Amino acid sequence: MTLTVRLDPELEKQFESACRQQRVTKSVVVTDLVRAYVMRRRGQSSFEIALKLGIVGSDGTGSPDVAARAKKYLRRAIGAKHYR
Repeated sequence: MTLTVRLDPELEKQFESACRQQRVTKSVVVTDLVRAYVMRRRGQSSFEIALKLGIVGSDGTGSPDVAARAKKYLRRAIGAKHYR
């Protein structure tokens, strides 16, 4: 399908520059944006659902810093006697 989009000259320059820097075609960017728009209109994404449930970044322990402090939690789990 062919689609025509009218942009003001300044936005067009910025868009072309951004596409060149990212080394992607304008068509790829517009297609991705349209796909994201359609997906949002269908319903919530899995991330949005997880965010509402409060489970984003969680392992069920209730600690939001598990990834950042993984070594500490691992040491605690296997016991201090195995720590080197």
